[in-house]
Amino acid sequence: MKSQSKTTIKTSHGSVLILALVFMLLLAVISTTAMQTALLQLRMAGNDQFLEEAFHKAEGIADELSQSPENFLLDTEVGHSNCPLDPKILNCEFRLLPIPVSAATSEGYEIDYRITRQDPLLWQDFPIRTSQATVSTSSRFDAAIFEVDVRVDGSRNRGGSAHVVQGVAVRAVPVGDGIPPPGEGINPYDIDGDGVSDISRLLPSDARTLYRTYWREPSIDPL
Repeated sequence: MKSQSKTTIKTSHGSVLILALVFMLLLAVISTTAMQTALLQLRMAGNDQFLEEAFHKAEGIADELSQSPENFLLDTEVGHSNCPLDPKILNCEFRLLPIPVSAATSEGYEIDYRITRQDPLLWQDFPIRTSQATVSTSSRFDAAIFEVDVRVDGSRNRGGSAHVVQGVAVRAVPVGDGIPPPGEGINPYDIDGDGVSDISRLLPSDARTLYRTYWREPSIDPL
């Protein structure tokens, strides 16, 4: 009788030990899963922060470049790009862009920025009105269209990357006494042998009015 009781007690102790080990194993699995989930969320939050930081750097560079009329060369052709003096930046016809403060303070990032002339070469009667505070006699004007293209890449240092494009319309004023009303006088722009407006005589010094027309991220909203 006594030996049977001892056997029952030993069996009970063994069952409790097995159940305890099972529960400990389950707790270990749950803890590991929770820790991995927390680490994954932390990395995701860090990646979002890096991407946001890269985007703000690219946005700052584009904003700084789009404020200077001297950066937009009117005597260029469609597709011509104006870039900084950096041999790493390829496919540029001109290298006259200054180094923006935002780019100079972005250590650890590879930065590519340029301003490219867009089609058409001259957009006549550009449909943008000036503000009521600066109302003119004409609600439309001739404009040259440019895109400020900025790429920021911090992947080498485990940072974020961003690519932004700022569209800019530059009011084009020809050399002479100004633009006569439609239908009156001659075309103030010189006409070449092919019958195409020659805007090579548009002085950059006359391009003092800039209009930011659109903003996009090519990877998200391409034209």
